[in-house]
Amino acid sequence: MAVTDISVAASGGGNIPCIASFPGEGSATGVVVVPSIFGVNDDMAMVAERLSGQGYAAVVLDPFWRDEDAGVIGHDEEGRARAFARLDRTPFEQAFGDLTDVINDLRSRDECNGKIAVMGFCYGGPFAIEAGAKCGTQAGISYHGSFVQNHLDAVPDVSCPLSFHWGDNDAAAPMEVIEATQKSFSQLDDAEVFLYPGGVEHGYMLPGHGAAFDEAAAEQSWERTFNLLEKV
Repeated sequence: MAVTDISVAASGGGNIPCIASFPGEGSATGVVVVPSIFGVNDDMAMVAERLSGQGYAAVVLDPFWRDEDAGVIGHDEEGRARAFARLDRTPFEQAFGDLTDVINDLRSRDECNGKIAVMGFCYGGPFAIEAGAKCGTQAGISYHGSFVQNHLDAVPDVSCPLSFHWGDNDAAAPMEVIEATQKSFSQLDDAEVFLYPGGVEHGYMLPGHGAAFDEAAAEQSWERTFNLLEKV
């Protein structure tokens, strides 16, 4: 399915740049994707296409559009420094406000049946928890989520299934973070943590992460994701 540029009005003013891929005629469950700190790059276009190819209305938002260093940033050493600096300048609540606006916009579109899942990669992971607690979403999905431990206090308020995925060699999510997440998720009736063994690294879902990309783990994650989304 084609990926197109769209914009969504931000409640605080301005327009949030996004990409979207819709499956065609009729309405479908929507999936709002929060990217990593590197922005809405080719990996995110691939994600949007894969979702729409499975029949979901996908929108990826850019949470860094207000920043002085907006847009896509590369994965080299300089790019990583720029991306983390941009992250430091972007308040979580500001980005979450943008996510809320995009959720509401997608719910109102003809392409969406009103049901919404939030999917986060790396930096985007915690947004799946917060949206499940505050936005009435139908599912929350995270792959190699970063900073998840800072948002576990919202888990008791989550009212939808959660599906979180990490490799067993994730430098951004050591085992104590994964175990704390598992313990927190045990409060919920439908919340799972999947751990992929064999030295699977941070960024394993995304080809743009180079050697960290693990096709076998990625495909298993996609299979589990679509199994969940089919139930939404």
